[in-house]
Amino acid sequence: MKKLLYLLAAVAFFACNETPKQEEKKDSLREGVEKIGQDVKAAASDAGDYLDEERQKLKGDLEERRNEIDNKMDQLKSDGSARSKEARKKLARLRDQINGKLDELKNGTAAGWDSTRTDIDTALKRSDREWTNFKQDFKELFQ
Repeated sequence: MKKLLYLLAAVAFFACNETPKQEEKKDSLREGVEKIGQDVKAAASDAGDYLDEERQKLKGDLEERRNEIDNKMDQLKSDGSARSKEARKKLARLRDQINGKLDELKNGTAAGWDSTRTDIDTALKRSDREWTNFKQDFKELFQ
């Protein structure tokens, strides 16, 4: 019985001790976890850079359209006709929409980026149509 107890104690002792192979496996796992953590940080950084780049592109598109509208409004100020006033009102509404989208873009979060981008893309397309229609309706003012 005494031998059996010694034998069980020895087995328990050896079972509790880590072997060099087990230590190597733990080290390997630890290194793998650290690498995954670094990869996640790098991916997050790349995603942040991409998001910033996309925001700047959309911002540039919106500002370009707003500048075009402002230039046309300045041209129309010299003409005091009723048609010119009507055109300036339409342009002012369009410029206000663009300013709203610029604010939305500036205050948007990364979590809501997809919906913000879709909304701004839709607004730019609508703005393109309205701008084209405006130029056709008032082409005699711009000749």
